[in-house]
Amino acid sequence: MANPIVSRTELTASANPMTVNGVIQKTAMLLGLSALTGFGLFFFALMSRMSSGALYMLAIVAVFAGMGLGLLSAFKPHLAKALAVPYAMVEGVLIGAFSAAMFYKFPSVPLLALSATFVTAAVMLTLFVTGIVKVGEKFRSMVISASIAIGIVYLIQIFMSLVFSSSIPMLFDGGMIAIGFSVFVVLIASFNLLIDFDNIEKAVSWSVDKEFEWVYGIGILSTLVWMYIEFMRLISYFQD
Repeated sequence: MANPIVSRTELTASANPMTVNGVIQKTAMLLGLSALTGFGLFFFALMSRMSSGALYMLAIVAVFAGMGLGLLSAFKPHLAKALAVPYAMVEGVLIGAFSAAMFYKFPSVPLLALSATFVTAAVMLTLFVTGIVKVGEKFRSMVISASIAIGIVYLIQIFMSLVFSSSIPMLFDGGMIAIGFSVFVVLIASFNLLIDFDNIEKAVSWSVDKEFEWVYGIGILSTLVWMYIEFMRLISYFQD
C-alpha cells in the first residue's frame, strides 16, 4: 500500500521542482512555529493554573483539528502552503496542552520526551541516509497498516473517555501490556519517519512541484509530534 501523496506526485513532474533543502527549510519553520505556540501555551497554562481536564479537552480538539488540516493538505496539495501555518499552530496547541497536563503529574516527563524524540529522529535519519534500513513496499505497507490500526485504537479511546469516562482495558492503564503497546506505537511512529524520508527522496527524484515541500514539511511535523506525545505517555508509565 503506497502513500497516497507519493502515488499522485509521481505523475506531477514540474519545471520548478522541490528540493531537499526546501523541505528542510519549511520543516524547520513549521517546527519553530509549533515550538513557540507550544511553549507559549505551556507557560500560560502553568501561570493561569489551567486544570488538567481543560488541558486534555484542548488537546483533543487540537488532535481533530490537526487531523482535518493534515488530511486536507495531503489530498489538496495546492492548499498546503496556506494550511501549513495553521496546522503548525494547532500542533503547537496539542503539544503545549498535553505537556502542561503531563507536567502537573510528572515534571520531568516533557523534557525527557523531547530529548527522546530528537535522538530517535537523528537515529532514523542516520539509518536512512547510510542505507542500513531500506524502505521497501512491504515495509511501507506494514507500517502504514499498523499506523491506521493505531489511529483507530486512539479514536476508540478518545470516544470511550469522552462518553463513558473510561479507557480501553489494559492498553492505557500503565501496566505491562500498556507499556508494551506504547513501545510498539513509538516504533511505528519512528518507522513512519523513515517513510517520510523515503517520500521526500522519491519526490525529489521525480521532480515534483515545489509546492509539495509544504506537504512533506507538514508530514514530518506530524510524525515528530506523534512521537513526542507517545514518548511522554511511555515515560510517564515508568515514573508512575
